[in-house]
Amino acid sequence: MTRQVRRLVATSEEVEALLQPRDDIVGEDAAEASDDLYRFGLGGGPFESYSRSVQLGAHDSEERRHVTETVEWRLAVPWFGPAINLAVRRAMRTGRTGDGTQPVWAPPRRLDARSATIMAMLAAAAMLSGYLANAPSELHTYAADEFGADQTAQGILGAVVRIGTLLAIGVSVLADRYGRRRIVAGAMVAGVACAALAALAPSMVWLGATLLVGRTANAALGATIVVMALEEIPAGCRAWCLSVLAMAAALGAGVVVWLQPFSDLAPWAWRLLFGVPLIALAGMRPLLRRLPESRRFERRGRDVALSGYWRPIALLGAIYLAFGLFLGPIDWFRNEYLRDEHGFSATLVSLFVLGTATPAGLAVYAAGRLADSRGRRVILAIAAVFGLGSLVAVFNVSGAALWVLGLVGAMLSAGLLPALGVYRGELFPTAVRARAATLTGAMGVGGAAAGVFLAGRLRTAWGSFGDVIALLWIGPLVAALVAVLWLRERSGHELEELHPADAASDPDAAWPPTPRP
Repeated sequence: MTRQVRRLVATSEEVEALLQPRDDIVGEDAAEASDDLYRFGLGGGPFESYSRSVQLGAHDSEERRHVTETVEWRLAVPWFGPAINLAVRRAMRTGRTGDGTQPVWAPPRRLDARSATIMAMLAAAAMLSGYLANAPSELHTYAADEFGADQTAQGILGAVVRIGTLLAIGVSVLADRYGRRRIVAGAMVAGVACAALAALAPSMVWLGATLLVGRTANAALGATIVVMALEEIPAGCRAWCLSVLAMAAALGAGVVVWLQPFSDLAPWAWRLLFGVPLIALAGMRPLLRRLPESRRFERRGRDVALSGYWRPIALLGAIYLAFGLFLGPIDWFRNEYLRDEHGFSATLVSLFVLGTATPAGLAVYAAGRLADSRGRRVILAIAAVFGLGSLVAVFNVSGAALWVLGLVGAMLSAGLLPALGVYRGELFPTAVRARAATLTGAMGVGGAAAGVFLAGRLRTAWGSFGDVIALLWIGPLVAALVAVLWLRERSGHELEELHPADAASDPDAAWPPTPRP
């Protein structure tokens, strides 16, 4: 429980403002007054408990009066609560709006306790998913050195690993049939187990096999996290929600980068980094015990067939495929490019990735809020043209320009995930959402696999990555044009408005109780 006491000498106007119920980061109930003591309770907000009292004291003058305001609260945000509490403390002292406007660090619309708790738990799962997703991309070049594999073999490995996402489509059927929570639990365990087996791989073939299964589990985990989050977050916050999950995943991916210098200690040292996810087993059980099932899954429309949604699946999947064709090689060959063409050590590679990607985390957050308030398509267009264009330039320059363009590209392209990712939830009803989201994501990964394989072959033939990456940029430019022309803005609509099949027979019926784990 956090307790904050503020004593001040306030004017009559300030006293009047303090005696009004707050309507910003917290929604307060009307005051209960007793003499000069006013008590406000929790009407809504991301809190397990909350209370505010205003004690009016003696008059300092005719127009000023001593006031003591005491606020006590406990955030409904596991794991990340202490960090967020720093911002909440400031909001409790200042920034009172009274019209529902949220602080810039908060979601565009106020969350309730359940949504805040689930978002925190899914963000923790996204951190693990980010680590598992980034480890192969960052470490395969060191494994290739130990196993004596060339760049063509690395390209084949990258393609094979990414194609494993197609197998996640089968897992998504289970998510639509039996629920999101079970898939999150099973995929987390399977992903950690496969990472541990990758650390013991005796050859490139065995490494590829373990990463193939691990990528399948992690693709199912990532898609289910996105679907579950979108189903629990209110309208007007969905792009923001994806930006938070992206930041959490980027934090997990960043841990791989922070630890990457250990790969230079010995030819086998990369294996240690694949064993790091075993640490997550300690926090997995309490997370899964508290994570409830999606309420919208409990109330889903039953008579909905996937066959009725092939057109939006094909449209969104083609857009993802085109972006994957470009982003796959960027992700897979970045370290190889820096080491081979610029002579970077593992430490310098880590500094480059951290120096360019860390500020991009703030850009992801800003892009999510702007996508909800200003529109997804404009954010998507800026990211595809200017953000990805800067990344193309990274593969064609050297020196200081390499670092500057890497930073600009990472920040401007940050809007891709929140602006495009929301459509994986908004275009499809709950009964088929996990399958549709996994299918479109799998098409993107298929494009990434093709891009990695093609880039590996062309790099071997052409001798440089610059022209290859420039050629592949055509795909995202076409995809961005298609998205701007054909995708609609849906930010202000609840999912039930977009898909009447999801609406309850009794719209005013209470949500079903959360099942006990």
